Amino acid sequence: MIFMFFPSPFTIKKPASLGLQKSLLTTMKRTVLLLLTSLGAWLATPSGVIMADDFGTGVEVEASHKIGKKLKVGLTGEFRTQDGLNEVERYAVGADASYKLYKEKKSPWEVSAAVGYEYIDRFKPQHLSSSGKNVIAEYWSPRHRGTASLTASYKFLKYWTISLRERYQYTYLTEQFVERTKVLTGKRNDDKVIGGYDKQMLRSRVQLKWERKRSPWEPFVSVELFNDVKYSFDINQIRYTIGTDYSLTKNNIVGVAYRYKDKSDSDEAAGHLVKFSYTFKF
Repeated sequence: MIFMFFPSPFTIKKPASLGLQKSLLTTMKRTVLLLLTSLGAWLATPSGVIMADDFGTGVEVEASHKIGKKLKVGLTGEFRTQDGLNEVERYAVGADASYKLYKEKKSPWEVSAAVGYEYIDRFKPQHLSSSGKNVIAEYWSPRHRGTASLTASYKFLKYWTISLRERYQYTYLTEQFVERTKVLTGKRNDDKVIGGYDKQMLRSRVQLKWERKRSPWEPFVSVELFNDVKYSFDINQIRYTIGTDYSLTKNNIVGVAYRYKDKSDSDEAAGHLVKFSYTFKF
């Protein structure tokens, strides 16, 4: 009977530290999901900043797959709102591929190239013309976009990575005719021609990112300049972004980011954007 009070010398027990790590990881995942849900719920309330006129939301879903060690392909889908949560701004679907041109184990440098295509359909609500003499009816504005990128990144202080991405962006807005009405008489005027032209941008982005193998967090901050290729490389707009990704598992990643854009253009309005993302790797 004495042996019942002592553990068998042949019994193999799981290390307490391993069980503790799994417990902490599970707790962290639940906490992150709760915080993201609470943040989204608060932003959607009348007191939340997301209800402001210059605030929008975005949801992006991505599926990516690695082919070998250097090539990666992916599909994306995106949905955005504007004017708080009152109006749909646009939706988009796309495909892309990236290839590592240089990556060595002992080198802090990495260079990669990427190409992509995206179909975007933006909603434009009813509004006054620039002259104020006509009311332009609401319409959807489809466009096709192609991109080519080159990114160089440098890892330092063990966990930090700074990168520079140069991206050429070509966008063609399809031509269409939109109804317009005279403000004074209320009579139908000649239709307004929308689109039928292209836009070319060189997007220069500097990003600072923190990542650690044992941590599911991957926070980042970036600044991106849009240079108009067709108009002497004038700075068309500037975007400021701060956010973080969180790995639920090896193949499932969620993220949240805040972005501020200083100018409006034919693609989207200026102002604030809170974006939620989900990535599935297979």
